[in-house]
Amino acid sequence: MPTLRFKQVDAFTARPFLGNPVAVVLGADDLTPEQMRRIAAWTNLSETTFVLKPTIPGPAYQLRIFTPTSELPFAGHPTIGSCHAVVEAGIVTPVDGRLLQQCGAGNLPLRITGAADERWIHVETPEAVLIGEFPELAPELSAALGRPIADTPPTAFRNGPVWLFVRFEHEEQVASLAPDMSALARLSREHRVSGVAAFSLLDVGAFAVHIRCFAPAYGVPEDPVTGSANAALPAYLARHGLLEHVSK
Repeated sequence: MPTLRFKQVDAFTARPFLGNPVAVVLGADDLTPEQMRRIAAWTNLSETTFVLKPTIPGPAYQLRIFTPTSELPFAGHPTIGSCHAVVEAGIVTPVDGRLLQQCGAGNLPLRITGAADERWIHVETPEAVLIGEFPELAPELSAALGRPIADTPPTAFRNGPVWLFVRFEHEEQVASLAPDMSALARLSREHRVSGVAAFSLLDVGAFAVHIRCFAPAYGVPEDPVTGSANAALPAYLARHGLLEHVSK
């Protein structure tokens, strides 16, 4: 295996050891998919990314994203963290603060403002596509999560990964969840979802939503901050008439 440059980036934070870490392997063109899987299992982070040359005109680079067990077409914090890493390393230079990333979900526009510790990166995520509603899973999900879920039916959306959204009535229910990871992994595999996003709406304070994301079937028991799930959540809220509750 060739010697490669490697960075670990904390996404969604300006402070080290907070946010959500992603391992970024630079110049990974000569790695095989199996080598990428082995490296991702070794880092044991929720995601490890591999930066390659683009295969089509337009994108600045190509990104492949692996959990400890599987490859994903898109993920939020790996996209943000990898963009920071390639810009910081001088591999690419944004043009007018913008660049294009090639990944399994397509070509994603990114907008970059600021520099160094003040750098902000924004990504136009893939559209969240409805997979289906699963009201019949409510008892099984309540048992696996250890709390009764709300009446709104569990609903799955795909924007790269497939997230099954499960609503709770109260924030303390979400905060106190201690899921049965084996049950969630089995449910995820049986229904072909990447993970379960459990959330509640908040009535007071600076935040509108408390969300926790579990993907044990992909080797990620709980992700600290999950960009893809947060990006798809508005589609769930719109479908079930809940957007007005978060428009603060």
